[in-house]
Amino acid sequence: QVALLQRIPGAEGWPTGGLVLVTIAAFLSVASLLTLRRSFGIRPALRGLVTAGPYRFVRHPIYLSYAIGDIGYNLQEWNYGTVLLTLAGWVSLLYRIHAEERVLSRDPGWVTYVATVPRLVLPLPRLWNSPTDQSSVRPQTARHQARRAH
Repeated sequence: QVALLQRIPGAEGWPTGGLVLVTIAAFLSVASLLTLRRSFGIRPALRGLVTAGPYRFVRHPIYLSYAIGDIGYNLQEWNYGTVLLTLAGWVSLLYRIHAEERVLSRDPGWVTYVATVPRLVLPLPRLWNSPTDQSSVRPQTARHQARRAH
């Protein structure tokens, strides 16, 4: 985004609000990394399920910090290219979340964790569920199960 803004200057949005969001994102990111400790890694792997700190509220607080920071940077200065880059980055994060959750689902505490902390990144209504996310599955009645069997 910085390289793009050097070539194509952007419009100023709300620089003070953007700085506040970037600062919040930095603190959330540091708090999340400190909570992860040795469970942090570049590639998805089962290094233990972390459920403390920011992970009590959302399953991927580091990615939440990325999103908050992205919004903050775009509020400081933006153009259509920076918005498109941000959206492309968010799509790649959804892919990474999906890959990480496939690995984490092998942990014995995963089902309980997902039921306790059902939100992937934002505490908003779901737009996409993890393939291992059972928190939104409705129990089936015997009549419904019999109908599906036929």
